[in-house]
Amino acid sequence: PLPPFELERFFARHEFSARHLACCSDCQPMTMAQVLALADDEVKAMWDGLGLGYTETPGLPLLRAEISRQYATLGPDDVTVLAPEEGVYLAMRAMLSNGD
Repeated sequence: PLPPFELERFFARHEFSARHLACCSDCQPMTMAQVLALADDEVKAMWDGLGLGYTETPGLPLLRAEISRQYATLGPDDVTVLAPEEGVYLAMRAMLSNGD
């Protein structure tokens, strides 16, 4: 078997027990209650009706429309929403060749 990855072992021991972390690359997460406290009535109603099942292959149409609004030249059909592992897989397929 492979030897343990020392940095990962360090984080496994200390990441969630240290009082202060000076090495984080992510933001401090909010609870769902904190997020929903920022929502207006329309968004709260959308949340209350949210299902956790599968959606269309390119992603939830409303989410794709909202993302595309951030770009002057894109429409919802230009946006695909991926889970991280799907995005990594597609990027690898596009950028790597046999033998890489």
